[in-house]
Amino acid sequence: MMIVPPLWREAARFPADLARSVALLVLVFLAHVGQAVAIAWSMSAVLRGQAQDVLLALSMILGIAMLRLVLSLAQASAAARLGGRVRQAVRRRAMEAALVPERLHDTAARDGSMRASLGDGVDGIDAYVSKYVPAIVQLLLTCPIVVVVLLVTSPWAGLCVAAGVLFALVGPMAWKRMMARRGLDHWDSYEALSADLLESLRGMATLRTLGDVSGTRERLQHRSEALRRATERVMRVSLGETSVTDAAVQGGAVAAAAVAVTHAVTGQAPALEVYLILLLSSEAFRPVRELSRHWHAGFLGLTAVPGLERIGALSERRTAAPGHTTSDPVSDPEGGPGSDRAAEDRPADVLRVRGLSFRYPDAPRDVIHDLDLTARRGSLTAVVGASGAGKSTLFDLLLGFLTPRTGSIDLDGRPLRARDIAVVSQRPVLFAGTVRDNLAVAGATAEADLVEACRDAGILDEVQRFPRGFDTEVTEAGTSLSGGQRQRLALARALLARSPVLLVDEPTSALDADRSADVVRTLHRVARDRVVLMISHRTETLTGVPDVLSLDSEHLGSTS
Repeated sequence: MMIVPPLWREAARFPADLARSVALLVLVFLAHVGQAVAIAWSMSAVLRGQAQDVLLALSMILGIAMLRLVLSLAQASAAARLGGRVRQAVRRRAMEAALVPERLHDTAARDGSMRASLGDGVDGIDAYVSKYVPAIVQLLLTCPIVVVVLLVTSPWAGLCVAAGVLFALVGPMAWKRMMARRGLDHWDSYEALSADLLESLRGMATLRTLGDVSGTRERLQHRSEALRRATERVMRVSLGETSVTDAAVQGGAVAAAAVAVTHAVTGQAPALEVYLILLLSSEAFRPVRELSRHWHAGFLGLTAVPGLERIGALSERRTAAPGHTTSDPVSDPEGGPGSDRAAEDRPADVLRVRGLSFRYPDAPRDVIHDLDLTARRGSLTAVVGASGAGKSTLFDLLLGFLTPRTGSIDLDGRPLRARDIAVVSQRPVLFAGTVRDNLAVAGATAEADLVEACRDAGILDEVQRFPRGFDTEVTEAGTSLSGGQRQRLALARALLARSPVLLVDEPTSALDADRSADVVRTLHRVARDRVVLMISHRTETLTGVPDVLSLDSEHLGSTS
């Protein structure tokens, strides 16, 4: 028996679902016990020649079997609901924890390891939470009841079964430390293989160009071999634990059967008590056998616990951007309970930055020092400067990814919130699916909303010329589209978020002159209804931009 406190806490977050699952599991077990008693009664009645009792016992056996079927189906549904709710809650917290500034700026983090934890790791805890946890509670509630019944029926049989149950639980715990260490080795190998594989897939074209396909194959083979060895070590330890459990179960049942046989050979007629000893001694170990089966089913999720704890998926901490409180969660794009969405949908007029300064840890000077900026709705505002001047840092400060050393950021006189901002990055991310799927990430699915956003982003005509319009398939990373189409679809997606502030990072970096002009014209049009702030390296895109913020070599802001 392995008690993992973090996973028990996750199950306890949904007490009603957990109680329902445990209660139904106990009822299923009691149905098994009731059927065992009915079978013992029928066998005793056959020997006594009481036909009426035999028919009544058989009717009870059939009725209990039907009842147990219904209870088992209900329990499976309750367990699936519990596991699903825990899985959703853990994955939501994991995603929130992964989007905090420390992780977004952590260059040592590997996407493949994160994918393994958020995917297989979270899915794996389902079996432990939905099946193993209720099975432990069932065992603690029901085994003592059966043991007490056996002690009343036959003290020696009861003692044999009690000793078997105790050994079946305590014996495998001697393997706990070894099992836990091997489990960590297994998950570490799994994470490493997942990370290497994802990076190799992403860089496949580069690897082929550099001629490193064979080297990559060898690295993946090495990782796979390490995972195979770790898996075999875990299986050997697990087999030993299973052997201890099976020995205890079989030993207890055989000892109880020996007591029943002794009772029979003493010359006493096989009475109801003898059959109860034989049948109930087997039922007493049913929760132990179920516990062992569910343990193996949830082992992958169990080994993923350290990884999930590292990213904060199993902690109570609410993730909020610097400067935000838990009443204003960054993770809640809808603003949380009680938010006034109607007020948020109204356009904002002025984004004002005053005296903003920021310095990275151990840096000799500020990246941004005493910066003042005013961006207004109705005109496009651009931020320019040499590489390293602090343009991206400014955006990170606006988004709340970094905390300023001094200064304030206000929108219409109130603190700027993360949900006030929509972003179009330099390399927008599109997902495998349809154009509609990619646009609906912002939450809007109405055709009219999609049409309006695409029209404002200057991509509607091209979408309508696609073979299936909004239902045209987009390949992974949007490789089936041109750079300009990806940029303007990302802009349409940002517009659908209906945020009053739009941040655009290098929107024309991968476009030719004509496409760049189209995108800039689109941003001018969008700026009529939003505060639009754009980072740009290309001076030709600044034509017609009334407000340009230049970050100079001293990292001071000046507006021209």
